[in-house]
Amino acid sequence: MYQIIFVDDEAFVLEDLKRAIDWFGFNMEIALASTDPLEVLDYMREHPVHLILTDISMPQMMGTELIRKAREINPSVYILVLSAYDTFDYVRSAMRGGAENYLLKPLDPDELSESISTIVRHLEDRNTISNNFGPSTLTFRNSFVESWCKGSIGEDELIARAGMLGVNLQLDNYTVALFSAAGEYADKTPLLFDAVLSAFVGTYICHFYFESPSLFICILSSPENFNIFRFQNEVERLRPLVDFPFFVSVGTTADNYADVCSSYHTVKKFLLLRHTSHTFLNCRYLLFPLHRQQIIEQNFQDTDEETYLQDIRKILETLAPERKLSLQLAVTNWGISQVENLLTAGISSPPSFFSAIECTDNDTDVIMDNIRSLFSSVRELLSAQELPQGAAQQYVRMIMEEVHNFSNKDVSLKTLAARLDMHPSYLGSIFHQQTGYYFNDYLNEERLKYAAKLMENSNIRLKDIADMTGFSSQTYFNRQFKKYFNASPNAYRRELKLKKD
Repeated sequence: MYQIIFVDDEAFVLEDLKRAIDWFGFNMEIALASTDPLEVLDYMREHPVHLILTDISMPQMMGTELIRKAREINPSVYILVLSAYDTFDYVRSAMRGGAENYLLKPLDPDELSESISTIVRHLEDRNTISNNFGPSTLTFRNSFVESWCKGSIGEDELIARAGMLGVNLQLDNYTVALFSAAGEYADKTPLLFDAVLSAFVGTYICHFYFESPSLFICILSSPENFNIFRFQNEVERLRPLVDFPFFVSVGTTADNYADVCSSYHTVKKFLLLRHTSHTFLNCRYLLFPLHRQQIIEQNFQDTDEETYLQDIRKILETLAPERKLSLQLAVTNWGISQVENLLTAGISSPPSFFSAIECTDNDTDVIMDNIRSLFSSVRELLSAQELPQGAAQQYVRMIMEEVHNFSNKDVSLKTLAARLDMHPSYLGSIFHQQTGYYFNDYLNEERLKYAAKLMENSNIRLKDIADMTGFSSQTYFNRQFKKYFNASPNAYRRELKLKKD
C-alpha cells in the first residue's frame, strides 16, 4: 500500500479528506492526518511516505515551506496542494516547489480522483523503471517533461519550470518521438535507451521521460531544421547495434514550445500500429481532416461492412498515391483500437493479419482488399469474444454493467466492493489486471463517450448532459471532454451540426 499524509490547519478538513474518495481503491493507506506541519516532517524522517496532500496557507508553516522541507527529506515524494484561494502566486509557488497539482476547496471528488489515479500510475511505473534502470535514470522521467508533452500546465508555469531546469524554450523546432521495445523485448528497453542516448544526445537537444517501463518519449530539437529523413536514417543505423526489434514513431514538428503537446498527441494516437510490421512511422502523414476522420472512425461492429468500404474507397479515389498508403495505416490503427482492450487484457493476441500488414502498394484495389481483411478480422475478434469464465471475469463484467448504467452517479469501487463483500483495493486490482484500465480512468472514458452520443440531440443542454453522465460539475466535465476529444463540448457539437447540415 502507498502511504499518504494529510495536513491542514482545520481538523474538519482532515476528516473530509478521509471520506472524499475511496483511498483503498487506489491502493492508498492514510498514514497520518495532522494539523501540525512539524509533526508531518518528523514523521517523514522515520517513515516512508509516497504522497502528501497539504493546505497552502497554514499559521504554523506555509504549504510552500512544507513542500520545500518535505522534498529535502524525500525528493521523490508526490505532493498535491489544497487551497481555498485561486491565486496565481500561490499556484506558481506550489508548482515551483514540485507539487503535482493545485486543487481548490471545496474539493471536487472527480478532480481529486483524477489526480490520485495519475499519481498511482506514476508510482507503479516508477517502481518498475527503478528496478529495470536504476534510480539515476528517473531524472529523465521528470514531471516537467511529461507535463510539457501532455499540455497539462499553463504557459506561465511552463516557462517558470523551464527556467528552473535550464530548458531552452526559444528554439525554432520541437519534435516528439516515441520509442518502444514492447512485447517479448520489453525487458531490453534499458539497452534501447542507452543506444538512443549515445546516438542523439549531442546531435539533438533531447528531453526524455518514461511513460511506461517499455516506452519512453523524447522531445528533440535540431540545431537546423528538423529533417525527418535524416532522423529515420539515424534510427535505422541503431537497429543492428541493439540487435532486437523496436518501434519508433515521430510526430509533427512544432516551431513553438507551446505546441509540443500537439506533436505528442499525434504519436500517441498511432501507437497501436506497433502491432503491425511497421517499425518506423512518420505520423504527420496519417492525419486527415475531421470530416474524413469521422468516416474512418466508425464502430466496425455496428457499421455495415459494404457501406463502410464504399465510403473509404471514395476517399481513396481522391488521394495522391502516397496519401493512399497513409489512409490504409490510419484505418488499420482505428481497427486495432477497437480490440485494444482484448489485447491489453490478454483475452486475445494480435491477429497474424495485423503483423503481416505491409502498406507498400498504393493500388486502390490492393488497399481495399487489405482494409476488407482488417474489417473482417476485427469483427471476428469482437464476435468471437466469449464471456470470460471464472469469478474474476464475472466481477469485471458486473463492474462494466454498473458503469454503463449512467443513471447511477454514485458508482465507485467502494460501493461495488461492498456489494461483493470484497476489499476495494483487491477489486480494483482484478479490474486492472483483466482490462488494463484503472477503474476511474475507465469510468471517465465511458461517461465521455456517452456524453458525445447525447450531443447528437441538440435539444439537450450541455449542463444536463454533464449531469446525466455522472460528472459532479460542468466545469470538470468540460475539461475532461476537451482532454479526451481534443475539442470543447461546444466545438464538438458545432462539428456535429455542420456534418448533419
